[in-house]
Amino acid sequence: MKNDVKIKILKYLLNIFNGIFLIIGAIIFGCGIWILWDENSFIGTLLPADHQDILSMSAYCFLAIGNTVAIACLVGCIGSIKEVKCMFIPYFLFLILIFILQLSIGLAILSQYSHIVTVLDKQTIEVIKHYGNDSFSKELKWNFMDVIQKEFQCCGYYNSTDWEQDDLILSTSLPCSCSNFTVDDSTFFCTINESSYIYPQGCRTQIKQWLNSNISTVLVAAAVLLLIQVLQFIMAVYLFKSIKKKENY
Repeated sequence: MKNDVKIKILKYLLNIFNGIFLIIGAIIFGCGIWILWDENSFIGTLLPADHQDILSMSAYCFLAIGNTVAIACLVGCIGSIKEVKCMFIPYFLFLILIFILQLSIGLAILSQYSHIVTVLDKQTIEVIKHYGNDSFSKELKWNFMDVIQKEFQCCGYYNSTDWEQDDLILSTSLPCSCSNFTVDDSTFFCTINESSYIYPQGCRTQIKQWLNSNISTVLVAAAVLLLIQVLQFIMAVYLFKSIKKKENY
């Protein structure tokens, strides 16, 4: 294959991958903004105040990756289209930097997973203990607990007996969201006379499944992004060599 044809093919492929990379980078950047601005997110609501920095750090990492991806794609496109060899050096460096950032986030998620689950366990039980108590002013968390129980058709965290830890719970009452029977949602608690009307399982399994699903999605997306970066790096190296070879003739 002639060198000129090879350069054209490599330029075309590299720019396609740069375009895909840029789209993914924009999505990552958007996720960072969403985490920072959405104070009512599921994890953000349940996590205690002293653990909110975990979300903030993740958000800033996403913003950094999104910005770096945009710069890398711009540098890569200029370098390939204009066939400027000196533009490939910063392009390689940006790809390596993004690779390191992604790898660090992935390892951090895996290493902190058990800690996150433990914190969610404790925090959800705390929400149950203080559910309906106006002195704690945590109505947003109560609403989330109701949504979780209705959506997943579960009651309590481990099971419905968790609600016995709430001082406001009477022997025959539970949150209305614990029942699969039509009840009045105008109050926090409902009198449930038949145990068959109560969701039999707790919400912990469903919450963990939701968490695992989202973490798996993030890790799969990161793996795909890393694969794209490896392909970009390889094509950029071959293009760099081909442009250098062309200039030597």
